Amino acid sequence: MNEMKLSPATEALIKQVEEKFPAGVQIEVKPNDPVGYLRHDQAQHYLHGGKLKVEVYDTTAADYTIAHELLHFLLMFEQTPQVAFNLTTGEVERDHKFMLAGVDLYDTVLHTKVYARQRELGFVTPELEDLYLKGILAVLKPEPKDKRDEWMVLRTVTLLDALVFFADKLETVLPKLTELYPVSLAAAQKLFAVMTEKKLETAFEIRRGVVRLWKAFDEQLVTWHLLSMQLNDFITLTPVLSARQLRLETSVLFEFYHTPWQDNLHFKSAYIGRFKVDGQNSFVLPNFEKDQAEKFKELYALPVRELLERLGVEYLTR
Repeated sequence: MNEMKLSPATEALIKQVEEKFPAGVQIEVKPNDPVGYLRHDQAQHYLHGGKLKVEVYDTTAADYTIAHELLHFLLMFEQTPQVAFNLTTGEVERDHKFMLAGVDLYDTVLHTKVYARQRELGFVTPELEDLYLKGILAVLKPEPKDKRDEWMVLRTVTLLDALVFFADKLETVLPKLTELYPVSLAAAQKLFAVMTEKKLETAFEIRRGVVRLWKAFDEQLVTWHLLSMQLNDFITLTPVLSARQLRLETSVLFEFYHTPWQDNLHFKSAYIGRFKVDGQNSFVLPNFEKDQAEKFKELYALPVRELLERLGVEYLTR
């Protein structure tokens, strides 16, 4: 593991992961000079060669950073809705911007669980909190007065996550954040209120929170006269359905909506399956070049479970 000693708490967490994922965990620390502050882009996790690989790019708070990645991975075993990117706007840079914003907001909802668990396990100390705040100040320039710049989105998303991280200690950071980022912080506080309006425990509640947050974020962009990202259409989010809903006809729960975007596999005209209750993209339909109306009629008549299984769409039950 590149000659780095981990804390007993981190080692215990690795064992917990390996109990659920026997293929094992590989930690790789990239050579680096610690930057002296904390950011969540200092590591990533992914499957490689059958194992869970955690790459660490900065060792300022290595145990915290590794634990954070492991806890995100463990959420997959706890019936957590997942995001997928099945569409493209046709512009790589625009796609990347939408994906980045959507995932950051999705992760912030999950952080209501991850941060709480890290505090329980002792990874979050006063010193660690200082490193987190330093990370915000290192990345975000102070807001310019009387105008909005291209950093507004990043500031708002970053500050929203900070509100989750410091949830029980906001009085220690709000004065500084208010001084430097008054407009973005106000927007982040509105989003936080929307996100935490209801509980965020079960798969259904997590999904509902993500959907609400994406909608509220787009509304904030419009308020600022910025381009809406339409995240509820652009990003596919795992549906969470009851046994009764799975037995209903597809037409009762979903509508097939033609999007101006293309699927990113065949780059053809795309339809998304919107969940009627909240309008969220739950799956993307293949392009039916012939007899499309008849095909849609056939699919609408199927029980929801059969449709999702026929399309190979993963779903969760509640």
